[in-house]
Amino acid sequence: MLIASLKTDGRMSYTELAARIGVSEGTARNRLTRLVESGALRVRPVVEPDKIGYRMNVWFGIRCRPGALRDVAAALRELHPVRYVGVCSGAFDIICESIFLSEEELLRFLSDEMRVIDGIVDVDTSTVLDIAKFGYEWELREEDTPETTRPKGK
Repeated sequence: MLIASLKTDGRMSYTELAARIGVSEGTARNRLTRLVESGALRVRPVVEPDKIGYRMNVWFGIRCRPGALRDVAAALRELHPVRYVGVCSGAFDIICESIFLSEEELLRFLSDEMRVIDGIVDVDTSTVLDIAKFGYEWELREEDTPETTRPKGK
């Protein structure tokens, strides 16, 4: 319930959080502190890119030259439009999500920024037309917190 409550308002006070989940303020504070300190939960603002003009969400499937995978991922991570870089198995070595203001900005990114990254062999692009679910909506169940997922005796 703590995590579900924070999804509706990540800035609520400990008093309000405690009232929503039916515990004392100290208990709510301790539970949230444990989740944050363990790395299981981060409370961050969520920017809605389309609300501020970033109307193009593009996914890139990237194939790399053997041995260049980590360097390519590190280079991509530093580029402003990039908001996700995942090293993966399968058809692509890296999956990368980026957001752009326009097709012109996407073209500049492909021709000026991505093209100069040493180790990229091939890039496939997919433009997102509609988002049915966004990642921050994923629910961490209370029973999945680190304290309950560790094997007994560890």
